[in-house]
Amino acid sequence: MDEHTVAETTARCAAIVAALATGLGGDFDAAAADLRRLPADRPTTGALAAALVVVALRSRSSAGARRARHLAHLLGLADRHPPAAPEWPWLRAVARTFAVMRTAADGALVDTRAALAEFDEAFGALAVGYGGDSKQFDQLRAMLRTGLDVMQAVNAGDQAALRRLPEEIAAMRATLANAPGEGVYADMLEHAFGFVSAHRRGDMATAWAAQERLMASAQHLPDGDLRSALENTGVVTGAMRPDADGELPKARLTDEQLDALRNRPQDPGASVAERAFFDTFTGSAELIGDHGTDPGRIDAAVASFRRSAAQLQPEDPQRVFVLVSLALGLIQRVELTGRVGDLTEAAEVLDEARRLARGPENKDWARINDMLAWVHRRGGRPAGSRRIALEGMRRYAWDALLQRDAAAAAVAARNAAGRAVDIARSCLVDNDPAAAVQALDAGRALVLFAATEFLDVPARLERIGRSGLATRWRLAANGSAGKPGDIPTDLRADVLAALSAEPDADGGRPAGLLDPPNLPEIRAALAGLDADALVYLLPATTAATGWAVMVPADGPPSLMALPNLALDDDIDVERLLASMSTRDLAAQDVSADTMTVSLDTLCDWAWRAAIGPLVERYLPEVPAPRHRLPRIVLVPQGNLARVPWQAARRGDGTYAVQLAAFSQAASARMLCRSAAAAPVPVLPVGLVVGDPDTRGRAPELSAARVEAYAVHQAFYPGARYIGRRADGSPSRSGRGTAAEVREWLTTTRPAAGAMLHLACHGMIQPADTDTTSYLLLATDADGDRLTAEELVTVLARAPERAIGLVVLAACRTGVSGRGYDEAFSLGTAFLAAGVRSVLSTQWSVPDRDTSVLMYMFHHFRMAEQRPVWDALRRAQLWMLDPDRRPPAGMPRPLVRQLSEADPARVVAWAGFVHGGQ
Repeated sequence: MDEHTVAETTARCAAIVAALATGLGGDFDAAAADLRRLPADRPTTGALAAALVVVALRSRSSAGARRARHLAHLLGLADRHPPAAPEWPWLRAVARTFAVMRTAADGALVDTRAALAEFDEAFGALAVGYGGDSKQFDQLRAMLRTGLDVMQAVNAGDQAALRRLPEEIAAMRATLANAPGEGVYADMLEHAFGFVSAHRRGDMATAWAAQERLMASAQHLPDGDLRSALENTGVVTGAMRPDADGELPKARLTDEQLDALRNRPQDPGASVAERAFFDTFTGSAELIGDHGTDPGRIDAAVASFRRSAAQLQPEDPQRVFVLVSLALGLIQRVELTGRVGDLTEAAEVLDEARRLARGPENKDWARINDMLAWVHRRGGRPAGSRRIALEGMRRYAWDALLQRDAAAAAVAARNAAGRAVDIARSCLVDNDPAAAVQALDAGRALVLFAATEFLDVPARLERIGRSGLATRWRLAANGSAGKPGDIPTDLRADVLAALSAEPDADGGRPAGLLDPPNLPEIRAALAGLDADALVYLLPATTAATGWAVMVPADGPPSLMALPNLALDDDIDVERLLASMSTRDLAAQDVSADTMTVSLDTLCDWAWRAAIGPLVERYLPEVPAPRHRLPRIVLVPQGNLARVPWQAARRGDGTYAVQLAAFSQAASARMLCRSAAAAPVPVLPVGLVVGDPDTRGRAPELSAARVEAYAVHQAFYPGARYIGRRADGSPSRSGRGTAAEVREWLTTTRPAAGAMLHLACHGMIQPADTDTTSYLLLATDADGDRLTAEELVTVLARAPERAIGLVVLAACRTGVSGRGYDEAFSLGTAFLAAGVRSVLSTQWSVPDRDTSVLMYMFHHFRMAEQRPVWDALRRAQLWMLDPDRRPPAGMPRPLVRQLSEADPARVVAWAGFVHGGQ
């Protein structure tokens, strides 16, 4: 070391020591900067760094928060030559905890998983060396850990963890009960969660009330960075609050408010991350309300965003968000001025954001691609726009697959279907039905997909050489009673990344875990299922026409405009059909005549709006096998799922079911899964459940008992019968409990058979609960319910179990409790879990008519050996036939019910839908 260097180093050390001796005051930043210039490998440097750490921890003023920004670097230096003082390990643990929290507050926390691990390690050391009040220690731990848990959940998109947050806040509040002044942090977390939760539900009145409470809580914070940041945030978010009609405010932020935001980054104590954050924040504030139509304000916003981006390195975690904000400002300016240069710059900015985001694992992936797709379309490149928009849809699949339960997946997939429809409409306007199919299916049934995709993870990981990851998965599953839903989110993310990069069988493109099936895969599935076409029905709106998008088993996809395909939201189809099915019409609030007229209107509309054009214009062009009538698999979008399309009625009174065969699928992805499963032989064995005794929790189903017992005796004599027999007496083989059904579903005994017939009650619950639909069975120690969510995990326990047919002769078993486009019902849960064919119901089916229909279905299935879909259709045609004759062997009670009912009513035969093989 030369003389000059020695002198300079000595001078810097002297300045740091002098600063320490005077208590640092405002010289802390200068001392820390001097320390960075000293040789890092010298013991002296480590000692000085440790001394500065102690000073930073002892700071009680707002300067302490700024000093905490240096802790990570200071600890790195001190760890090279740690002090020998006995209290140093404890002080280091405290400093490391605050360093992690400071990094998180700056928005620079890249790996929250590592931060949580470091936090736990640091607090472990603190617990050993702590000699003070244990309550105070527990309070600090509770606050910091809850904060990091929230960050982890937000960064990872872990909706289940966010749903548990109220419990964590309540626990933290209990811990802070005797800590004066500390309860404000629990209040703030509670109000912040209330805002996010209500916003997610679309309850904006509750959301803004929570936001007001959050701002009020901030007034009780001590002066400092956090309070100031929240107050600035409150100014901007308050200005964004919509009025009573849901309109954003037109009034500007005042010049004084904007000046305060602009000046914030000039604080000499602000870090680079804070300067960038407030520049971005200021730019966003410039665009609020009618600022978005003021060229000067938009220019100022773009300048703020550019200044923010210029301060951040490519690896900075904030950079992607800043680039997206800059692109948004440029796009707004394009819309106002039409500048071509801004469009070009927006494309370049978003291209960089895409490169940095890397893929759908980034929470901004969908937004980046949506904006870039808009830029390409505005620039006259629609093909590129469609491709980019479809790539953005992968984020929705990633989000859903990441979740640990169906309720969380439903939250993650909340906007997927709507965005998919928007993209599909653009594709249809461009006359690109193939891309429209990809878009529509990318937003369909994601909760169902998420519930089943991870069932065989270890084997899949082993196949691609990721045995270590497979072991981690097995250990996690074994540690949580083997439930796939208990796999930690971070492990799910690692597995998703691995499986998303899995090559196909030829070593070519990625296998497309996050993508829906392509056209060749859909065609192969249709051919394997003996179906002619997959048809998506897209409803019309006030601003756009309706569409049918058709994928034939042989030939190119096509489209058909259906301008009348708009179902009036005032018509409650489910209530209409349920009322028609009720035997005591006098109990309804509308007359039988009124209901009949309404149902006739619905069936006539269904023909005019969609089925008529499909049958009369499309099907004649599709080559159908000579051995049968045309067969269509429908995927109705949105509220079109409520319509009994098989009952669409032509002007001459002919129903659609008389002209073609109709099945339904949750999505093309689920259709392909059903087609890929090996068929199961038809045998006269299985399990039949007849009207289990619910002990008064639901009405008795006397006709269901007759049906189930007749089906068992006539067609499945080797099956086990549980529940109540035709005369109401309990079966000696079992009471019909949920446990008995679970045991049958998972048994590997060949004699158990592969057919399940359930004549019982089906129930629907509100979609914001963990359970959305369930079968109500007889009560035992394990309860009386078999839920759609549980079915998936129950069947996963016996992957070798091959079930050929499940008949859900219960009410509303095909109704999705998580939204129409999620298509998550009891019926689809069975299909997704591997059952080959399922019959489910669209409404509350009538007891007597259903009994006759189900007997006839099994007659055509077993006595005439018809495929499941064809057996259902033939049974429905038999119900419509005025010259119908009971087959030989139909039990007398069923013949008597037939004479007392009206089988030709739509509600008597059209409620059952086929899915699968």
